[in-house]
Amino acid sequence: MKEKCLIDTSLLLKVILEGEVGALIKLPEYILHVPVNVLEETSFKIVVSGVLEDLKLEKYSFHRMKEEFEKGKGKELIVERLHLLNSIKDKLIVLELSEDIFEIAKEVVDKYRLLPNDALIVATCKRYNIKKIATFDSDFERVDFLETITPE
Repeated sequence: MKEKCLIDTSLLLKVILEGEVGALIKLPEYILHVPVNVLEETSFKIVVSGVLEDLKLEKYSFHRMKEEFEKGKGKELIVERLHLLNSIKDKLIVLELSEDIFEIAKEVVDKYRLLPNDALIVATCKRYNIKKIATFDSDFERVDFLETITPE
């Protein structure tokens, strides 16, 4: 039976922004899962990257990026990338967040010194008994019950 593996934002962004489709293709031995917060974080970063690319900027202030997004900057690129994210999502098992995951995440922040969204990802793994995470984020290596997989 195939083992569960959670997909992190960094892997989705590698596929969507850099065209590294192999990062997902190299995981055929796993049942792939993604939590809702990873989809949200990926969507947000798609919007930011689309606006920045359209404006030819590397840095941004959140308020300027939001204003430019509302004016339609990066629209075509954002729509294309969000469509790709949706296509990928349809091939994964989407995991919902819950109050108990939020409670576990608070403990994870304290124990592993992870930022809240990463803590939610770890708490989701714990709640759904997922022991592997496909990621390019080395912060997850601090979590003693997770094995990080970097598909390169």
